[in-house]
Amino acid sequence: MVQKEAQEGSAPQELNRKVNLFKVQKKIIYAIEAVIDIALNAGPAPVQNEAIANRQGIPKRYLEKTLQILVKNKILIGSRGPKGGYSLAKERRKIRISDVINCVSKDDKVVNNFNSSLSRKIVIPLLNDISIKCMQTFNNISIEDVCRIAKSKNIQKNISKKVDFVI
Repeated sequence: MVQKEAQEGSAPQELNRKVNLFKVQKKIIYAIEAVIDIALNAGPAPVQNEAIANRQGIPKRYLEKTLQILVKNKILIGSRGPKGGYSLAKERRKIRISDVINCVSKDDKVVNNFNSSLSRKIVIPLLNDISIKCMQTFNNISIEDVCRIAKSKNIQKNISKKVDFVI
């Protein structure tokens, strides 16, 4: 049955279900969220890290470190002072998700605790190939693309509402 479905061009149902195959590092998720938040909330004034932390639920201690890495790698521009914050260093269409991932994970050391011949010769190279394909996919997705998706899901710019009291 499985072979027949595969031959007909449709994937077996078990291949269409979501599997938590790889654990994505928090710092990668935080970095992507921060860049998207800044893109969505960009305006004449920079976006403050406290506002990002509050909107996205990112711990401030992780966020500031992540934002500094993104500034160092020219994804963001940081400005200091009471009205300081962060803005995109390039147009949204010119920043790729892969750029963000590479910035925050470039100093990571790959630990290989698998010593079997099967792991070294088959499993690890297979997983490395999958990782490369994932990064190639991320390279095809810009921040602009993600902002369009956010808009289609009604995730809009965070506009602060002014309260007007009438007595």
